[in-house]
Amino acid sequence: PRKNEAIFAKRVLSTYLKGRGIRVIIDLKGLEKFEPITLLGVLNGVRKEIDLLGGNLKLCSLKPEMLNYFRENRLDQFFQIYEDEERAKKSEWRNYGKR
Repeated sequence: PRKNEAIFAKRVLSTYLKGRGIRVIIDLKGLEKFEPITLLGVLNGVRKEIDLLGGNLKLCSLKPEMLNYFRENRLDQFFQIYEDEERAKKSEWRNYGKR
């Protein structure tokens, strides 16, 4: 996403982030080009909103260059990353309900 697209994406995603304990999977399969800083800004903002709700966020279908960027910058410590949507769905959700 470019800057104007990032603002739009964050606004659209925020409308869905209302329920306590929400569980979200963001599938990045269709994302062809990305500006790492802009993408990270959107994802980090969404992650923080979900954390405040006691929820959980999973990312999946990252292109190899995007996955490498996340690993090189140790962002995989902050995001649960899966190969595809099916694996993300089958994986265990972190239990934040006790917050």
